[in-house]
Amino acid sequence: MEETTRTLLCGDLFTQGGASHPALTKGDILEPSESFRAHMDYYSHTKNASGMLERLAATEPETLACMHGPAWHGNGARLLRALGERLG
Repeated sequence: MEETTRTLLCGDLFTQGGASHPALTKGDILEPSESFRAHMDYYSHTKNASGMLERLAATEPETLACMHGPAWHGNGARLLRALGERLG
């Protein structure tokens, strides 16, 4: 977490396939990421995923710097919690 700009370097969370993405978006990245994940089993299967994502959400990021796909700007805590719900 880069605290000055509230940017979370989130690695493979919210991975999106393809090469034609803007550098930064405020659009939906959860659904494209979930669609991509449905075809590949690359997430951890820990039963603690929701708790880990909640700890990341508590940092209240404003930008999520994704490794694969555009960076996303908005309410990062809400988006991380939505991912946590998907991972159950």
